[in-house]
Amino acid sequence: MDYRMLVDPAAEAAGAVAVHVPEGTSVVAAALLEEVLLRFPGVETVALVVGGRRAALTSRSFLTRAFGAPVGDKGTGDGDGATLPGASTRYVALRYACAEPGCAGEAYAAYHDDRFRPACPLCGRPMELVT
Repeated sequence: MDYRMLVDPAAEAAGAVAVHVPEGTSVVAAALLEEVLLRFPGVETVALVVGGRRAALTSRSFLTRAFGAPVGDKGTGDGDGATLPGASTRYVALRYACAEPGCAGEAYAAYHDDRFRPACPLCGRPMELVT
C-alpha cells in the first residue's frame, strides 16, 4: 500500500502519537486516523504504523488542508449517519498508555493482541490498553 498522500513534510516526529493498523488495510488506516482525530482532539501529529513499520507521519492540519474539509465534517452526499441493524464491521480506535510511572507515552491501534502490545514511543516499554 502507498501512504505517501498522507505524509506531512512539515510534521515533526517528536510528540507524534502512533496509530497502529494491520498490513494491507488502507481503508482501515483511513478510518482509524479519522476516528483518532475525532475522539481525541488533543492529538495533532500522528505516526501511522502499518504492520509494525512507520508508513507515514502526518498531522491534523495537513489532513484538513489536503482533503478540503476538517476531519469529521460531513458534506453533501455523506449520508445522515444512520446505521443498519447488526454487529458493526467498523474498527474503533483503541487507546494505549505507557505503564511506566511518570511516562506520558500514548498510542492508538485498530486491534488488540496482548502478545504484541505497542511499544511506548518515549521509553520503549510495552503499553497498556486504556480504552
